[in-house]
Amino acid sequence: MSPAPVRYRILGPLEIRGPDGAFHMVGQAKCRALLAALLVNAGRTVPAGELLEQLWPGGAPKSAPKLVQQYVHRLRRALPAPPPERCPAVRGGSRLLTSPPGYRLAVDPGELDADRFTALARVAREALAEGRTGQAAEGLRRALDMWRGPLLADVPDLPAITAELVRLEEARLSATEAWVWAEVHQGHAHDVVPELEILVAAHPLRETFRHQLMIALCLTGRRADALGAARQLRHVLAEELGIRPGADVLAMEQAIIRDSLTDLPALVSKAIGAPPVGRGV
Repeated sequence: MSPAPVRYRILGPLEIRGPDGAFHMVGQAKCRALLAALLVNAGRTVPAGELLEQLWPGGAPKSAPKLVQQYVHRLRRALPAPPPERCPAVRGGSRLLTSPPGYRLAVDPGELDADRFTALARVAREALAEGRTGQAAEGLRRALDMWRGPLLADVPDLPAITAELVRLEEARLSATEAWVWAEVHQGHAHDVVPELEILVAAHPLRETFRHQLMIALCLTGRRADALGAARQLRHVLAEELGIRPGADVLAMEQAIIRDSLTDLPALVSKAIGAPPVGRGV
């Protein structure tokens, strides 16, 4: 029987749990920042010079190289030990390796929550494209529920974390869009309207959420509210970016005005690339 994995959690506050589920504390701010920089580069050697830039973006003190060595030593003591069968390949029985010209954190597949999120979302999106919307919705919900807050919420801003935040936040929003399509495709438009209203308020410039809200409102008999959502988007885009909404929103707005919306279920199926569903959506 293979040993239970370590769990590194960065989709929210930084957490580490050993194979036994015990929480491993990394208290000092610079140590946490170092661990965060290594985790967002899991499995890759991060040059010492790059770590200095990450930990001291305003300029590293002369003592910085020695301080990094001290932080590495503390992290090695704090991190869960690898299982015995891995020790021969892991220097000193630690997951944090000295790997010239820097350091590398050995992370096995499935140990980092960001990787698990990405894998779950990918499989679920494939199911969505094939029309298995129930399976897709369940998988996407599981993936999204892994987020416990902003990425590395309790770690000071670092350039590497900022770049990873942008990538993972976009992946989270994209997975949320896919989850909404899956729910609407199954006939759950009424259930997703409240969450879509929150998403639209939080991301007023993201057209897909607004388009989804318009569809869900129309499917629940609230066409006037759907038209209001389109007009709000038009106003926000004009004020903030000086542009008009995209073709999907404009076409739907005109269809509502002309009372020519005839096949919303087919519109949902087209949006997700899934086989058409009946009019009972």
